[in-house]
Amino acid sequence: MIYRNLGKTGLQVSVIGFGGMRFFNKREEEAIATVHRAFERGINFFETGSYGNGKSEEMLGRALWQVARRDQVILANKARASERPTAASVRAELEASLKRYQTDYFDIFNFWGTNTPEMHRHILEHGALEAALQAREEGLIRAIGLTTHARPEWIRDFVDAYPWECIILKEHMLYSRNQEVIDYLGSKGIGVVVMTPLAGGVVATPSEEIRAEVAREGLTPAQLGLRTLIANPNISSAISGMTSPSEVDENVEAARTDGPLTPAEQRLVDWIRQKTQALGERFCTGCSYCMPCPQEVNIPGIFRLWNLMRGYGNAEYSKLEYQKIREQRHWADFPGRSVEHCVECGTCEEKCPERLSIIDDLKRAHAELTAQ
Repeated sequence: MIYRNLGKTGLQVSVIGFGGMRFFNKREEEAIATVHRAFERGINFFETGSYGNGKSEEMLGRALWQVARRDQVILANKARASERPTAASVRAELEASLKRYQTDYFDIFNFWGTNTPEMHRHILEHGALEAALQAREEGLIRAIGLTTHARPEWIRDFVDAYPWECIILKEHMLYSRNQEVIDYLGSKGIGVVVMTPLAGGVVATPSEEIRAEVAREGLTPAQLGLRTLIANPNISSAISGMTSPSEVDENVEAARTDGPLTPAEQRLVDWIRQKTQALGERFCTGCSYCMPCPQEVNIPGIFRLWNLMRGYGNAEYSKLEYQKIREQRHWADFPGRSVEHCVECGTCEEKCPERLSIIDDLKRAHAELTAQ
């Protein structure tokens, strides 16, 4: 297992971390066995929150303290930023989580889902940050950070406004929008942790064609997806939601190789990205010349999701992200409006260098992305 500094915190974390969002939904025996295997295979970084009304914290604590001492693991937990926390609510969440986890302190305590500038300002100005700083003075936490699905430029603004010690953000092989801000965070000495590194399992389950091509290089899609991330030295850890001992074994193999992608790995990544972008002789290249749309329809984002669904062979991620656009969720990967808002003004088609039939293609994309 490779270990890296988590920014300037003084903590060293395994480059493959354990995400606690899903494992506890398994039979308790299998869930505990999964945590044990993670620790045995060198994973020392465990990140969770009050998932399942606290069940994740309870089960992680129960499992970890059967095999590990407290000083052998790095624990990250969080309080909900999206609910406009007060100092009292942050303190209450922290104390409840410590009790469920059966631990005296968390190494990292994050503000969960800090997805908009408004949320970030609330944390700084309405007592939430002060509560965390007080807890650090008392030894209940060691470092303070954020988890976020915010736009890259907003994340940059967050760390320019306050010296957060750790940022947990979303990035994966199929949709990379945060590379520049990851490098910026690294240049400032901020620990960077990637959540959903396999897009909720989508990266691990491509078409048979892609799976076979990846296997020729002795890899699985999950291992390639993780290598794509940890090849960046500015990423301290990628936390994966492993739900079985076999998934742990598969994922930790990605941490056998340090450094940049090998030529074989880079070839595979380039090939997969080409497959998910270049569908047919004329296709959306994501140049964004069609933007801005007067109705704020995210034309290149919708076409990217459509191409991913057709080219990678797994529709789950694309349909979920399109649903987020339709519902105007602020943590959507592709902010903007969905196809229903198109009024067929034709402005986009006039600006498209590929001369695509954007209006008709949007209708096709909408139909496929919403099909049951």
